[in-house]
This record gives sequence, C-alpha cells and structure tokens, in this order.
Amino acid sequence: MNSISTEAKVGLFILVGLVILGYMSFKVGQTGFGMRKGYPISVSFDNVAGLKKDASVQMAGVEIGRVEEIRLQDGKALVSMKISPGVNLERDVVAAIKTHGILGDKYIEIIPGTKGEAYLKSGEQIARAERQADFDKLLNELTYVMTDIRKVTTSLGNTLGGEEGEANLRKIVTNVRDLSDHLNQAVVRNDEKFAEMISNLRNASVEMEKTFASLSDITGGINRGEGTVGKLVKNPDIADRLNKTLASLQSISDKINEGKGTIGKLVNDEETVKNLNESLGGINRYVTKAEQFRTFVNYHGEYLFDKSNFKSYLDLKIQPKEDRFYLLGVVYDPRGRRTDKEITTGGVTTTQTEYDKGGLLFDAQLGKRWKDLALRGGLLESTGGVGVDYYMFNDKFKFSFEAFDFGSDRNPHLKAWADYQLFKHVYLSAGWDDFISRHGNASLFGGFSIRFEDDDLKYLMTTTPIPK
Repeated sequence: MNSISTEAKVGLFILVGLVILGYMSFKVGQTGFGMRKGYPISVSFDNVAGLKKDASVQMAGVEIGRVEEIRLQDGKALVSMKISPGVNLERDVVAAIKTHGILGDKYIEIIPGTKGEAYLKSGEQIARAERQADFDKLLNELTYVMTDIRKVTTSLGNTLGGEEGEANLRKIVTNVRDLSDHLNQAVVRNDEKFAEMISNLRNASVEMEKTFASLSDITGGINRGEGTVGKLVKNPDIADRLNKTLASLQSISDKINEGKGTIGKLVNDEETVKNLNESLGGINRYVTKAEQFRTFVNYHGEYLFDKSNFKSYLDLKIQPKEDRFYLLGVVYDPRGRRTDKEITTGGVTTTQTEYDKGGLLFDAQLGKRWKDLALRGGLLESTGGVGVDYYMFNDKFKFSFEAFDFGSDRNPHLKAWADYQLFKHVYLSAGWDDFISRHGNASLFGGFSIRFEDDDLKYLMTTTPIPK
C-alpha cells in the first residue's frame, strides 16, 4: 500500500486544526468571558477614565476577579467587582487602576493588606483607593524640570565651554590614563584579579573620555544656539514669546479671580455654581433612574404531548428595583379561551363549557422577590390567579407553580414546571399543565425559552415615574 503523500499530510493537519479551532470558538462563545461565580466587592474612585466593564482584577499579577459594573455615585465612580470564591481580601487592602504597558488596557490592582486582619465580606466596599496619574499635573512638573535643566546646562556651558574647558577635560583624561598605567605596572602580572581590575579601569577611562567629549559637544552646541535648549538660551525672541505667554496666562488668571467670563462666573458666582450643581444633580438622578430600570423580553413555547399542540407565550418583564417586577404578556393556547354558559332546558339549568380557539389570552402580573423566592399575582391567561417561583444555582434553575381560573363548578387551572438555563439566552423547560382538570385537559409538556435584556426599552421607560 502506498504511503500518504506530503500534500495529503498537510491537508489532514489543516483539517484537524480547523476542527479544533471551531470547537474552541464554540466553547468560548458558549461560556463567555464574564465570571459566573464569586462574591461582590465595590470600590470608589475619583476618576476611572479608560476602565471598562469586564476589566481584569488582579493581585500580584494574578487575576482574582472581573469588573461587573461602573456607575456614578455621589460624584465619584463606584466600581462593582466580582472576586473569585477562593480569594479573601483583608479590610485594609488598597485598590488602584493600572495599565498594561504604556497604551495597554486598564485593570484594577489589589494591593494586599495586613495579614491577620479581618476579611471583607460579600457586598462590602474597599475603603482605600489610589488616584490615577494626572497627566496635566505631570506636564506642569515637567515644565519645572525643564527650567532646572536649562539652569544646569547654562552652568555647564559656562564651566566647560571654550578652549580652557576643553583643555581641562583633556588634562583630566590624561591624568586618569596615567594613573591606570602606574597601577598596571605596580600590580603583579600573574595576579588575575588585579589584572582584571586594571583592565576595567582602563575601559572605564576610555568610556569617560567619550562621555566628556560628548558633553563638550553638547555644551558647545548650546553655546552656539543649536537645538531646542540652545535656542531657548541664546534666542531672545523665544524668551520674549515665552514671557508673553506667561503674561497672557496671568491676565486670564486675574480675570477669573475677578469673576469675568464663563469660567470666572463659575468660580466666583455662587448662583452659577448653584445652578450647575442642580443641573448635575438632575443628570445624576436621571442616570440613577435609568440604571434602576431593567426590561426583559421573553418568548416561551410549550409542546403539549397529550394534546399534540404547541402553546406560545410572549412576555415583557419590567423591573424597576431588584426586588420588584411587573409582567405583561400575551398567550396563544391551541385549546382556546374557555367560557362557561348557563343553559336552561325544561326548567333545568346546566353549565356548558365552550372554547374560543381564535382568541388570545393576556397576562398582567406584579411580583415581589425575597432572595431566592418570588411571589406574583394578577391576571394569568385572562383570569385571576397567583404564582410562585423558586430560584437556585445563581438563577440558572427555576421551579414555578401557578394557580388560576378559579370556579365553584370546576377545578382551578394548576400548572407546575421547571426552567434550566442551557446557554446565555436559551432556557429549556418541562412540566405538567392543568393536572387536576375535570375536562381532560391535563398534559405533560416540554419547551424552550429565549430571554434577553433590552436597554432601548429601559431608557424609553425612564420618562415615566419610578414606582414607590
């Protein structure tokens, strides 16, 4: 049998690589990059410019969590993080915003605290946070440094410039060379350590000669007015322009102190400051209101095995607070909407049940949640009823029970089912519908749901008052 050709081997290797790449892409897309487990910790910064949601939280270069949320609170940036379950943070840890390299992504660095201190609990806030570097302040400091450099170079130019300075440099280099030669003669030749030391001294003297020569060139260029520093020292026009710029800055500062112009009014006029604070307060209230509202859109389909029909739900969940929500929705039931009519025949009154298969049913419920338990009630499939939901495993699994359509001549409509989160927005469900029905409507069912949070609806609904 012929051996596999080189082309076939290369093709087989590429095929295996594509299969592995596709599988890893599917796993990454399925799992996501956010942390699912951990406990929440927050910290407040004066400025978080450049820091983004899902940024890394590290300690000693090791990732221990991720940024979950960044929002404005009392004029500062409140950063909510999720820390890995196995990591304990002392109460006196320090949080700082760092950058990978010069232009890299920003992350939060946690500086360890004192060993033996108590640990932060879930939901608590880190008390100490380092401020980010202020580049404007850095530029101001750089200006002062340049002024000092100018003074130093001027002094060097006066000291080393001219023929006398160059002669002094040559004399220093000559003396160093002579000293190294005398030492070389005084040391025993077979002593390797002394020989190595003398060699190093000789090399150092050569490097010093080069350094002094370069320094002489620099000071000479400054004296001739070459380069930026030379022009600054020798060119009077540049100095005049710098003085005019400083004078203009002084004039602007005086006008601001006198309350002239927009900035001056902002600094000195209390009424302007008050109006600005009120405007910022209104913006803060609007942002807070928008962050409070969360809206979720859900489509849910159920296949009724005993009836061989498909039942569909379309819901909108409005959540103004973490523990309060409203549900609005429509339901299509292939069995139709049930109505009871009383028919009198021969003096005998009987109740006849009819089903309108062309109509839609409606949901309008309000709910309250306590930790993992939620109660809701209102209109369920166009009749009064109540429901209860119990959440487990960080809301990935939910068990629900509903009771509605109560009547004296029939059993209520009871329904029990469970939901499991398969992917980020996809859920599987299974349960038993109308399981005590007297009319043969009981049926096991299985189905799926597609749920996602809608920010557009959330900001649209912030124009209405927040429920109290």
